[in-house]
Amino acid sequence: MTERPLLVGVGGFLGAGKTTAILAAVERLRATGTRVAVVTNDQASGLVDTEVARAAFGTLGTPSAWDDQPGQMVAEISGGCFCCRFDDLARTLREVIERARPDVILAEAVGSCTDLAATVYQPLRQLDLAPVRLGPLTVVADGTRLRSIAKFGALPRLPADVGYLFGQQLAEADVLLLNKIDQLSLEEVGAVRRYLDVHYPVVPVVAVSALRGEGMGAWLDLLVARGDSGRRVLDLDYDRYAEAEAALGWLNLSGTVTLAPEERAAAWVGAVLSHIEGCAAAVGVEIAHVKVLLATGDGACRGHLAGGREAGDARPLPARRRNGGAVAGEPFIVVSGRLEHEASLTLNARVAVEPETLRRWVEEALAAADAVVGAQTGVSEIACFAPARPVPTYRLQPVAMA
Repeated sequence: MTERPLLVGVGGFLGAGKTTAILAAVERLRATGTRVAVVTNDQASGLVDTEVARAAFGTLGTPSAWDDQPGQMVAEISGGCFCCRFDDLARTLREVIERARPDVILAEAVGSCTDLAATVYQPLRQLDLAPVRLGPLTVVADGTRLRSIAKFGALPRLPADVGYLFGQQLAEADVLLLNKIDQLSLEEVGAVRRYLDVHYPVVPVVAVSALRGEGMGAWLDLLVARGDSGRRVLDLDYDRYAEAEAALGWLNLSGTVTLAPEERAAAWVGAVLSHIEGCAAAVGVEIAHVKVLLATGDGACRGHLAGGREAGDARPLPARRRNGGAVAGEPFIVVSGRLEHEASLTLNARVAVEPETLRRWVEEALAAADAVVGAQTGVSEIACFAPARPVPTYRLQPVAMA
């Protein structure tokens, strides 16, 4: 590496497909010989996205000597968003650069976070606390949620403050990824684009299906060092921002699942997702996302459930499954390799409900899934809360470029 690596911040609301977009980018970049690292971020430890990213580095792209230690290419910052853990972010970036020597670093922000231009990009540029170049701040936008906003002017089943947060994420972007176009008709894609042209006219929009890899090349073509990246600093109402974050129940859980036979892992994951989806539908609340990962040394099974459906549609959706790859639609289940008898469990849930209620739903879902497939689940750690008010380490206005 002869120059500073390119850091690309990737933001966007919960369930937008940030991790899927990042992994699609990793695959394409590594195929060209580009060294890539990923930094994930969460309010608590035990993040499905981190484990999925680590696993991906063992299987994606062209093998090379540095694949022998894929963990070196993935780091996690937990306990708060990048803005509130800025010193940890700067230290982690320095460590990743020293040990992994990446050409590109993709940093995935917490899905309920915004104001990254002022609290992450500007401090990195002005204080020079990590040796990076800043690529365009990319915000991944869920096309199904944007469809609802374009039609109804609001996000269904979510408080107005969450809609405010969603809009602020879009407003500060250097590049918008209009994701999940595989779930929209051509007419709906056109309507969403017209909405974005009216409300965010200066932001470049790239339409993609990260799940299918469609349109990702156009985004990567924009990932070049830009001196003006991260200059759209918001006039942000932090009271509304804090209310939006507090509107969601947040749960991270880890443990083990003993499956007999182990081939029923997908049925277990599907039962968990279906139960939580049914609980949310029964009371008309929105799921930002639920992610489940079962993993052993020989295989993994993961499932993903997200909201964003049309207003008034409260029907639970059937789980879809495909071995060895993802399928379009929500929820989806992916099985790869062969799971052993006992698998490690990681579960993340973000739902617009009180944390105590979310915990009860998840505990009921685990018990129901165990009963369906004859499994036994042991929970070793669980954190359930509403995020605290964001308190950035730095918040800086742009300065004149040299």
